[in-house]
Amino acid sequence: PVPPAAHPQHGGTHAQYGIAQAPQASAPAPHPGTHAAHGGSHHSPMAAPPPYVAAPPPPVSAPARPPVAPVAAPPAPVHAVAPAAPAPPTQAAKPGLTPGQRKGLVVGGVGLLLAGLALVFLLPKGGLEVRNAQEGERVYVSGVLLESSNALPEDPTGWLVSTAVDGKLHRFGKVPKSEHIDLRTLADAAPQADARGTLSVTGAQGCRVALGSQVLQGQTPLASPMPAGREFEVRVTCGGKPDVVRWVMAVPGQGVALDVP
Repeated sequence: PVPPAAHPQHGGTHAQYGIAQAPQASAPAPHPGTHAAHGGSHHSPMAAPPPYVAAPPPPVSAPARPPVAPVAAPPAPVHAVAPAAPAPPTQAAKPGLTPGQRKGLVVGGVGLLLAGLALVFLLPKGGLEVRNAQEGERVYVSGVLLESSNALPEDPTGWLVSTAVDGKLHRFGKVPKSEHIDLRTLADAAPQADARGTLSVTGAQGCRVALGSQVLQGQTPLASPMPAGREFEVRVTCGGKPDVVRWVMAVPGQGVALDVP
């Protein structure tokens, strides 16, 4: 049997003293989102959180193996080779030419070549040697160009020698008949306007003569005035024969004679 509840020591309840219990004010509506709105109570115990579940560890891949190096084939057997015979001793290399020596050889070779060409020009068939001629200087003996095919004039008193450069009289003078002509003994020619000379053509009969681009009046034998101090080509045309061509130049007052075969 349960013992009867003991009375409180304060001597009675509110009802015993005639005090009516005041009605409790209604509690305000709970705000949405609170524990009361969802039926919870402030005095209700807090719900326990869900248990923590750890993430599974990443899969561990096996370490990659390094590529296996190919195994080299065993070397072929090496046969013994007899040692090569020693090479015979060579002569010591000669020292090469210096740039200065090479240049000297080249200049010397060119000089010899030019000297040979000059001898061919300066020693025509007639045996007359011309000395100290300038480059491009042409020599006339008695008014006719000195060539190996031309015979020298027979003049016991000497020759009237003249030279031309670029088609014009350069220097002239009287020289004794000799085996050589030194052009340094000639005097420089001063230009003379309207200077004249004379051209005479003898030998063949009835031939026409052209002085440069001008055909002279008459037929051979003939004589005609010509400008002095200039080179001219003379062409003699005879029927049925090859033309005869000569180069002539007269100094002022000189007569130039051509004998056409």
